[in-house]
Amino acid sequence: MSAASVRKTAWILLFSLFACYLSLAPATTSGRGYVYEDMQSGLGLLTSFNAWIKGRPVPPISWTRHGPVALFLDLPFIKFGKFFISPDFVLSLQPLLLTAATMVITYLWLMQLCTPGMSLLLTLIGAFGTMLWPYAYIGLETKQSFFVLLAGYMALASGKIRTLPRLMLFSTVCGLSISSKSTGNVLAPAIAYLSHVQFRNESRSQWKRLLTVLLISGGIWTIAAVGANLFWAPHGGGMNLLLGQWTTDSPLQLFTNVLGIFGSPNKGLFVFAPVLLFSMWAIPRIFRTHREIALFALLVTACTVALVAILVVSADEVWGPRFLHVSIAPLLVSIGAAWPRFQRQTTAPLLILGAIGLMISFLGAFFYYGARGEAAQAAGQNTLEWFGGDTVWNEVAFDGRLFHVWLKGGTGPVPWTPAHHWAWVPPQDAQPWKTINLRQYVEPQSYLLRYWKAPLDGSALLVYRICWTSLIAGLLLLAWVIVRTIKTIPAARLISAPIFTLRGRKASPTS
Repeated sequence: MSAASVRKTAWILLFSLFACYLSLAPATTSGRGYVYEDMQSGLGLLTSFNAWIKGRPVPPISWTRHGPVALFLDLPFIKFGKFFISPDFVLSLQPLLLTAATMVITYLWLMQLCTPGMSLLLTLIGAFGTMLWPYAYIGLETKQSFFVLLAGYMALASGKIRTLPRLMLFSTVCGLSISSKSTGNVLAPAIAYLSHVQFRNESRSQWKRLLTVLLISGGIWTIAAVGANLFWAPHGGGMNLLLGQWTTDSPLQLFTNVLGIFGSPNKGLFVFAPVLLFSMWAIPRIFRTHREIALFALLVTACTVALVAILVVSADEVWGPRFLHVSIAPLLVSIGAAWPRFQRQTTAPLLILGAIGLMISFLGAFFYYGARGEAAQAAGQNTLEWFGGDTVWNEVAFDGRLFHVWLKGGTGPVPWTPAHHWAWVPPQDAQPWKTINLRQYVEPQSYLLRYWKAPLDGSALLVYRICWTSLIAGLLLLAWVIVRTIKTIPAARLISAPIFTLRGRKASPTS
């Protein structure tokens, strides 16, 4: 594919993924972690700015837990929402757009390493077969993941940075990578490595470029840290809360947490992004041929794991291991670098793991992540430890149970008792397990499905039509991307050398 053709395909892919995500979106930020708090803070900031401009008394600003940098990124969406439908709806589109853009950057990076078919396959598996899909609706982590991947792409896949505009852009992206969240500074080693790759083996004059990156990125981080402290200081300080309340005092748990981060049945990364199992073999495989990619993916993952491993629980109540969201795209790039074309011994497992991931991610995208927490609270079992390690409250199994109830339909109660198995003899004073009604939690979070038969008017009807139009447009655009990719495979080779053969022939190198 020519460079112009790749760019065109990438744009179509961006619109198709965004539209597909939008078709099943909840169209709200309410109940999505701290996103709704950020929106309220953004609205207050706009009100304060408007009062200051007009010379009126300025109301106090309520800062958010992640500081002003993340808030400033929300302001264009919040401002536009004041004129179109609502700030809540428009801000809910931001994580959809960022997730789609993250996968497009992944696609562009993979196109430098893989055949078009393999690039598109890994991109689509990442978009719909990992926890990136549910988090497009949850709204957390998407900013940081986008900027970290963009920084990696600019440093490792776009050549040397020679011009001042590109240098300023790279410096800003690096700063946003470590400032989009209050815990983003743990990724500083990964971002520092990208700067090292860019400016190593150059003349002494390159120290000025490196200094520019340090000053701009460091300045952005300082603004974010000072702003975040305005939120955490009244609560005793963010670091004090982390060390005093959430940090484990058991050295052994550091080891077990690391294992659980990847392999826990309830919260393991390989459960919520099964395709990343390939990364266990991909990283060693590419360590000589694509060392920079391997080290970047390792640093992003290791820095995040180092933070999570010291906590009492390695994941919270949100879908899957959300802190590892940032490592999914870099690990996908590593997999593409290791296996750049379809091969019989790798394609079948890749498709199987992708299909498993699609089913798991569909459940996470179909239901509101907080439904399990509400059910556990009603049953009196809502502890973080039980969320992370109790198979009765495994969120994939729980959402699967909800999906079964939803498919059956009906309106009557569906009793379910989250009972556990006592170790042979229950305590004499043990309370009976509470029975809850699953029917209360089976409503899909998709706006389109929630209001499928409901009478709507005004802005509610407009949002419904937008979601319905997005479903059709997204599928058509995605089909267009697939057709464009298939056309890059020569017809003769496609017929004579299929991916899967019965006699052990090799797959076409252009497939």
